[in-house]
Amino acid sequence: MASYVVTGSNRGIGSANPNNTSKLKNVHVLQADITDVPALREAAKEVERVAGGALDVLINNGAYLALDRGDFTLDAYDGKEDLLDKDFTDFFKVNTLGVIKTINVFLPLLRKASEKSLAKVITISTGASDLEFTVNAGFWWFAPYATSKSATNMVMAKYAAAHKQENILFLSISPGAVNSANAPPNEVEATFGPMIKVFQSGYPEWNVKDSGAFISQYGDKAWL
Repeated sequence: MASYVVTGSNRGIGSANPNNTSKLKNVHVLQADITDVPALREAAKEVERVAGGALDVLINNGAYLALDRGDFTLDAYDGKEDLLDKDFTDFFKVNTLGVIKTINVFLPLLRKASEKSLAKVITISTGASDLEFTVNAGFWWFAPYATSKSATNMVMAKYAAAHKQENILFLSISPGAVNSANAPPNEVEATFGPMIKVFQSGYPEWNVKDSGAFISQYGDKAWL
């Protein structure tokens, strides 16, 4: 049986529902902050123990998204440089550096699995980090978040380039429109409705081949 590690299981699409996990003996919920390397190492030791010394798939699902100042354009930070530093530092610390730290800690276990079959590192990204879409659709919301995710897409490409000769796949994928805000639908609609319309304008139809690629859940760049 293949082994998986999914970060960010405290809420959203990676949520580990106790009503489900408590009934499954092969599901283990571990506590670790993806920015805390010692905690990640302890989690990796436990994964090594329960998974037989190897890890087949690492899914970097954990991420940071704060709605504060989501409607700020970058020039709105003029005169608010303290907020600019805080926002970009907070987003990059989790969304970019957290992914690097997680991959580095679990890479030895992935390498072990790759000796027998293709090991995979999947990072959950967002269509908001796509450069072409951002310009063409005029998607200016959540600049720090989108920028940190764009950087993470490059991180995945760098891992793919560095480990091209190994039997490990690195891939960024957008899951599409997902309510991970733990908020009622009407609040989500009020906050994200205008942004969803912009996405639809870029991909009105709304309807994995290379390591290091960044794709949507459809295998292309249809972000919704």
